[in-house]
Amino acid sequence: MKRLAILILIFPILIFSCSKSSTGPETNLILSITPSEQTVGINIEVTFSVDIENVTDLFAFSCEIVFDSTKVTLPENPVIVGSFWSADYISTSVNDDDRLNVAIGLEQTSGDDGLDGDGVLFNFKVKGIQIGESDLTFENLSLINEEGNPVDGFDDITINNGTLIIQ
Repeated sequence: MKRLAILILIFPILIFSCSKSSTGPETNLILSITPSEQTVGINIEVTFSVDIENVTDLFAFSCEIVFDSTKVTLPENPVIVGSFWSADYISTSVNDDDRLNVAIGLEQTSGDDGLDGDGVLFNFKVKGIQIGESDLTFENLSLINEEGNPVDGFDDITINNGTLIIQ
């Protein structure tokens, strides 16, 4: 009888601790410039990547990467689309004095087109032009699903910006 009472007490604890509605942290959507920091000499180009983690149903992405134009410039054709995208994508980038504008999206098909998981959205090059430091920060970020809505987790996205140090 004592064993039955113990089982009756332990069983609910096991059920609640193993259930999917655990109170543990959910997997968050993360967007990062990697590496987070690089050091270069004057007039030297360096490549950063923009990585996504834990995305569900990503159909299109756009952002501006803002920097200090007195310290950093963009070389010609600074963007290379990352391996996360399938072969059927459309991309564009525009170089401004103090920012890089990037947009990448999938071509619509009759099937499900959204991408899930982790990967490199794109790589970009910058060049140090004066001794100092410049943050590389995201602005005007958009991550949309196939229906044109923000991807799941967009409201709680973790953003990790980058830094370029010029010596």
